[in-house]
Amino acid sequence: MLNKHITRFVILLFLLVPSLQTKAQVTIGEDYDVDYLTPKTYEIGGITIDNEDHLDQRMVLLVAGLQVGDVIKIPGDKISMAIDNLWAQGLFEDVQIVLTRVQDDKAFLKILLRSRPKLAAVKFNGISGSDAEKLGKDFDIHVGDVVTENMLKTTENKAKSHYAEKGFTNVEVNTQLTSDTSGKGNYVVLTYNIKKGKRVKIESLTIEGNDQVSENKLLRKMKNTHDVHYWKKFFVWTKGFWSRSKYREFELNDDLDQVIAYYNELGYRDARIVSDTVWNVSTDSLSMSKNKKKKQDRVKVNVKVHEGRPFFFRNITFSGNTVYSSETLAQHLRINKGDPYNKTILETNLTYNPSGTDITSMYMDNGYLFFEVHPIEVAVEGDSIDIDIRIVEGKQARIRNVVVEGNTITNDKIIYRELHTKPGDLFSRDAVIRSRRELVTLGYFKEESLIPEPRPNAKDGTVDIIYKVEENQTSQLQLQGGYGNGMIIGQVGIQLNNFSARKVFNKDAWRPLPGGDGQKLMLNAVSNGKYYYALNAGFTEPWLGGKRPQSLSVSVSHNLISNGFWQDKGSSGYYSLTITGGNVALTRRLKWPDDYFIMSQALSYKHYNQNNYPGLSNVFYKGHANDLSYSLGISRNSLDSPIYPRSGSEVSVQGFVTPPYSLFNGKDYSAMEQSDRYKWLEYYKINIRGSWMLNLIGDVVLNARFRAGYMGYYNNDIGLSPFGRYYVGGDGLSSWVLDGREVIPMRGYQNARLSPDEGASVFDRFTLELRQPIIESAAATIYVLGFLEGGNSWSRIKDFQPFKMYNSAGLGVRLYMPMFGLIGIDWGYGFDGVYGGSQFHFSINQSID
Repeated sequence: MLNKHITRFVILLFLLVPSLQTKAQVTIGEDYDVDYLTPKTYEIGGITIDNEDHLDQRMVLLVAGLQVGDVIKIPGDKISMAIDNLWAQGLFEDVQIVLTRVQDDKAFLKILLRSRPKLAAVKFNGISGSDAEKLGKDFDIHVGDVVTENMLKTTENKAKSHYAEKGFTNVEVNTQLTSDTSGKGNYVVLTYNIKKGKRVKIESLTIEGNDQVSENKLLRKMKNTHDVHYWKKFFVWTKGFWSRSKYREFELNDDLDQVIAYYNELGYRDARIVSDTVWNVSTDSLSMSKNKKKKQDRVKVNVKVHEGRPFFFRNITFSGNTVYSSETLAQHLRINKGDPYNKTILETNLTYNPSGTDITSMYMDNGYLFFEVHPIEVAVEGDSIDIDIRIVEGKQARIRNVVVEGNTITNDKIIYRELHTKPGDLFSRDAVIRSRRELVTLGYFKEESLIPEPRPNAKDGTVDIIYKVEENQTSQLQLQGGYGNGMIIGQVGIQLNNFSARKVFNKDAWRPLPGGDGQKLMLNAVSNGKYYYALNAGFTEPWLGGKRPQSLSVSVSHNLISNGFWQDKGSSGYYSLTITGGNVALTRRLKWPDDYFIMSQALSYKHYNQNNYPGLSNVFYKGHANDLSYSLGISRNSLDSPIYPRSGSEVSVQGFVTPPYSLFNGKDYSAMEQSDRYKWLEYYKINIRGSWMLNLIGDVVLNARFRAGYMGYYNNDIGLSPFGRYYVGGDGLSSWVLDGREVIPMRGYQNARLSPDEGASVFDRFTLELRQPIIESAAATIYVLGFLEGGNSWSRIKDFQPFKMYNSAGLGVRLYMPMFGLIGIDWGYGFDGVYGGSQFHFSINQSID
C-alpha cells in the first residue's frame, strides 16, 4: 500500500515539474478521488476565468485551446498544453487551472491568471539628463508595455553597452520595480539605478611573441586601441590625437583581427592571437597616487601572438576553365611564384577587386552569372604552397526582365533610358554597376537605398534585374549672401532638376510642381537692391527627341550694375554696365573612346552697354559691344557618385571662338575709337580642368584638381577683349561682377586679388584635398576636408610661369541637403603677398572647385 502511494506521488511530481518551473499548475479539488495512474475522461461542463484585468474570455479560451464540450482526460496532456499556451504569451506571472467540481461525467474548471505588471513610467538615477534621454530612446519601451524579465535584461545590457562604448567598462545597472500610486491598477514604475564607475583607459599596451614583425608596425594596424603614452610614439601620434586611449573590449577584438590580417598579408598563414590579458592596475600604490584625482581607472593590456613561419606561393594552376586560357587568368590573378602567401590578395583578385580586374568580373561581364571559383591548397612543402584554382564556369545567362520599383514621381522611360542592362543582353556585372551609377548621377533618387538586385533563374539560364529606387528631393532652393566690392549681395533662386514641361497645364500634376520627365528649369535673381541686379533663366531637355542621350539647353540673362544714381543718369558721376544675352547648347554622349565622354557645342550672344563703368575704364570706357561666340567642349566624367565620390575622374577641355571680323572687313583698327573697335568682340579661348579621386583607406579620399585657361586675340591693333578675362582669388561667388569675367576661386586670398586690375589672359591653379565623411544619409551628407592650393595669373602669355604660384592651406566642411544642394565653408591661410592671410570663404554647389 505504501508503495502504491509513493508511486502516485512520483507520478504527480513528474506531471507537475514543468508547471512548478514556470509558476503554473493544475490543482485538483480535495473532495475528488483522482487516480493519477488511471486518468478519467470528462466532458468540460464549464470554464470560469479569474483575472484582475478582466481579459476577454473568448480570447483566453482560444489561446488555451479549451472549450466547453471538449472531452479531456484528468490528469492529461490537454490541461498541460493549455497552461503552456497561456504561459507562452508572456503576459502572466502565474497560471493555474483548478478542477472546481465534477457532476456526472462533466468537469468544471477555473483558470486563474495573475497578470504581469505593466509599465507606468521609467526613471533613471545616477546619470545625466542627456544620457537618460539617449537611453530612453535606445530601450524602446513605452508606457503600457508588459514588464518581463527579458525586458529588464535586454535594457540592462543596452545600458552597459552604451557606456562601454564610452570607456566605462565597470558600469553597474540595477533595476527596481515599485507600485504605481496613481491608481491605474497593476502598473509599476521602473527605475534604473546606474553607477558608471570610472572611465577605463589603457595604461600600457604591449605585444609579445612578435619576433619577425616589429611592435610598431603591429600597433599601426590597431586603429582604435592604444595606450595613454601615445605622444611618446610618433607613429601613432595622429591616431592618438583624434581618438582617446579608452579601453573598449569590442574595439580591441576588432584591432586584433586586423593584426592577424596583417600577418596573413605578409605570408604568415598560421599567425594567431594566443592570448590577450587585461588587468586593472588602479589598486597599485603607484597607480593610486597618480590616479587619485582622476575620474578614470587604468588597465594594462598584454597581447601574445604566435607568428608561425612565412609561406610563399609556388605553383598556381587552373582547372575547369574553357572560356579563358590559364595564361590569361594568371595575368588577371597578378600573383607570381615566390610572392608571400597572401590569402586576402588571392581572394580579392579572384572574386572582387574594386578596379574591376578580378577573374570573377571577367566571367560575369561576359554573361557567366553562375560562375564559381574555389582556390584549393593542394600541396604544402616547407615554406611553399601550391594552389589549384578550380573553376565552375556554368552557362551564360541572358537578361529576361528589367524592372524598376519605387519610382513615384519619375516616369519609367526616364529611368530605363539610363540603364545599360537590356532584356536579351548577356548579363554583365559591370553593366549593372554602371546602370546604378547613371541612376545616382541623375540625382532623382536616394543613393543609399538604390541597390540593384539580380534574381537568377538557374533552370532556364536567365536573370531578372530589379532596380529598387526611392525618390529624392530634386528641387533646390538657392539662398546666398555675400560681401564684395563694398556691397552686400543677396541671391534667391530655384532649380527644378526633374521638371515636366508637358504637365504644366495638368492641374493634377502640381504636387507641388509638375515633375517626372527629367527636364531642368532654373530661375535665379541676384541683387543688392540699389546698385545691382542679375536675372537668369534656363531650361534643359536631357534627351532631345527621346531616343538619344543628347540634351538641349536654352538660357537668357539680363544684368546691370551701377553706382545707384538712378535719378540723374545724365550726370557726369553716373556709371553703369548692362549685359543682356542668351545661350543655346547641344550636348551629346559619345560612344568612343568610351561612353563616359560627352561632346558639347554652344552658340552664345551677349550685348554689353558700357557707360563709364570703372572696372573697364582702362580698356573700354563707353559704348556698345557685341559678343557672338561658338564653343566646343570634350569632357569625361567617371566619378562614382555626384555627392561624395570615392573613385573616378572628371576631365574637360573647352574652346571658345568668335569670328575674326577684323581680318575680313579691311578696317584700320589702330586709329579707331573704342566704341568702334569693340563693337564686335573677337577672341579665342581654351579652358582645361581635371579632377581625380583616390580612395586611400576606408572612406578617406584624396582629390587632386587642376585648372588652367588661356585667352588670345587675332589682331594686335585690337588686343585682348575687355570682356571674359580671368580673375583669380577668393570664393568664386563674385557673380555681381558683370563684365563677362571668369572668376577662379583661390582660398586664402581676397576676391580677384591675384590678377591684374584689368584681368588676366592666362592662369593656372592646383589643388590637393583630403576628404573624410562624417554623415552619409538620405537626409544629408557632411564631410570635412583639408587642402593645399596654389595658383596665379598673368596679363600676357609670354609672362606665364606655371610654377610661380601663390600658395595656401586650410580646412573646410561641406553639407549637402537635397533642397539646398552642396553648401560649404572654408578657412584658408594665404602664405604669399598682401592679399593673403586668414580668410573665410562660403561656397554653394561646388562654386569653390
